[in-house]
Amino acid sequence: MYKILIIDDEILIRELIKKSIDFNALGFEIVGEAKDGRQAMEMIEALHPNLLLLDINIPIINGITLAQSVNKEYPEIQIIILTGYSQFDYAKGAIEAGVLDYLLKPLNNSEFIKALSKAKDVLSNQNQIKKTISDYQNQKLRLDKKELLLKLIESSENYNSLDLYPLTQTGIRPDTGTFQIATILIDRLEELFAPQLEKELWKFAISNIAQEILETSFTSILFQDFDNHIVVLTALDNADSVKVFATSCHHICHAVQKTLNFTVTLGISDPFQGLSMMSDAYHESIQALKWRFLLGNARCIYQDEVPTLLDDLPLHHTVSGNLLHELRSGNYENAYNQVEILLSYPRAREEMVFQAIRILSDLGQCLKEKQIQESGFKLDKMLNELLAFELGVDLKHYVLNCFLEAEELLSNFSETKQGLIVNDAKRYIEQNYMDNTLSLSKIANALFVNSSYLSHLFKQESGSNLSDYLTRVRLDKAKRLLDDNQAQYSLSSIAGMVGYKDEYYFNKCFKKLYGISPKKYVEHK
Repeated sequence: MYKILIIDDEILIRELIKKSIDFNALGFEIVGEAKDGRQAMEMIEALHPNLLLLDINIPIINGITLAQSVNKEYPEIQIIILTGYSQFDYAKGAIEAGVLDYLLKPLNNSEFIKALSKAKDVLSNQNQIKKTISDYQNQKLRLDKKELLLKLIESSENYNSLDLYPLTQTGIRPDTGTFQIATILIDRLEELFAPQLEKELWKFAISNIAQEILETSFTSILFQDFDNHIVVLTALDNADSVKVFATSCHHICHAVQKTLNFTVTLGISDPFQGLSMMSDAYHESIQALKWRFLLGNARCIYQDEVPTLLDDLPLHHTVSGNLLHELRSGNYENAYNQVEILLSYPRAREEMVFQAIRILSDLGQCLKEKQIQESGFKLDKMLNELLAFELGVDLKHYVLNCFLEAEELLSNFSETKQGLIVNDAKRYIEQNYMDNTLSLSKIANALFVNSSYLSHLFKQESGSNLSDYLTRVRLDKAKRLLDDNQAQYSLSSIAGMVGYKDEYYFNKCFKKLYGISPKKYVEHK
């Protein structure tokens, strides 16, 4: 129902208007009556009507002046003028005051209904526009929030440069709050759900179950990462919240199995302070999930409960070098020898399987970093096959064959291509450093490479982080502008010209790199 306020100084006229037609049938209700302009303004503020039925000749504030004030202060309110004056000047004044329609008294019911229908259409369109704007703003906030969360778990941008507004809107305290992450994986996802749409529907169903369980006790945010995981970020209010969260995670695990007839495994991080630590906690939860190959699916695996078999292996400390480091460096012969020694030492089945898992994980990680796609080299598939082997030569030969397959793929990857990618990234930064939204992920998307791989490759090839390189480029440009500031740009303008959203952060970065603030630099030139 749209609300109507009748404004006329004659009570008889107001009664005739109320009884002239069936307002409710037309979608309106009369919420009040005013006898003069001052009372009308008070009632407009109190009742928030959608439509005014306004007589021009009212005391204190006349109808035209009142219409002008309403149009200025409440432009969404529609006005229909009702008057006994038929002169053109009054009609012209009403139209200029922004009224919707102009009707003469005594009212003609058909004309009155026509004017009300017109008002209803205008108000309906207004509501639709408001809804569209609201939906757009909410959708943008959701997208901004998801993008921000992905940046936080990937640690792809400097934490201090991130706009955390989308998270604070949900009640999260980014810098002072205590949090915990649970990462949910659908067991046998590829086997159970082939079509992508079906996967998305089941992930949506799991998210709803998890949200319903968590919302009674926590402020939680659920989103999807890049690897088919559902990530749960939960704010913990006190020490008891850790136990409640653990119980909630078990409930999620059981509720999914009971409701959806398939299982999920949850990898759970340790509690952490402040969202600057979110990336570490996320990777803890992912690491915990990897233990499902030894501990089994359909359960909660806590990072602090993960077995420390690797630390207990004698050869962990005696074999020189690190396998992943050797692979990244291209020292494949050293890596192969290390794998063979690790798999030759006699040990219990759990230790042997874990060592094999560690090796295959390192191989998969190295291939992923270089964006080498190979349909035969699927880590989950290999791990499942691995766990079916008995101890002895079969398991060792299987892992060594996997290593040789990975080595061939890595060897065929051109080192020249790596250099070209880094050069392209530097060129892109040089051309776009003034863009204050420029980030590792944006550069990676422009170059059609994985952001994690670009980050690793950039540091390997250039010796510095990509974000540090971008900062140096921006500040070098800023320094040149300060050296030759003939146009007398303000520091705020220069900050914007080199890609900084605000002057404070620009000053902070400039002083950190050059040991002096921009202002003092200009003064001492």
